[in-house]
Amino acid sequence: MTGAPKGPGPFFRTRTASGYDGRVRGGRRWRLVIGAAVVAALTGLVSAACSTPSPGSITIRERAVTIENQSAHEWQNVEVWVNDHYRVTKSRMPSGERFAIPLTAFVAGFGQRFDPARQVVQGVEVTASTNDGVPVKLVLGRGRRR
Repeated sequence: MTGAPKGPGPFFRTRTASGYDGRVRGGRRWRLVIGAAVVAALTGLVSAACSTPSPGSITIRERAVTIENQSAHEWQNVEVWVNDHYRVTKSRMPSGERFAIPLTAFVAGFGQRFDPARQVVQGVEVTASTNDGVPVKLVLGRGRRR
């Protein structure tokens, strides 16, 4: 074995009286720092999970889709699409109004109704325009494919 180091060198560590070298002691400090960071992150996650989030513009609860106009403008020609195929329309929606639509009210192009007992909502897309003609588009989950 020529060329193999003999005695202390880069492949061997000298130990202190306690039996550990300096790098092991430094590792303990890092474990404490990482442990404190994990505890802080978990505390943040628990507090976020316990708080009640404010409802979004689109919510799905109890077999109904609820749309809320949270803007300062009235929406016109509102279309609500579920899973690319099923649609409900509304001519206008004033600012601040909530529109709750039962899932069974959504209809496809050939008259098929959405059946919540057999189908799962993959995505909801809301399209509309304001009085000024500015388009509005809201998406929850997977939007429509075109």
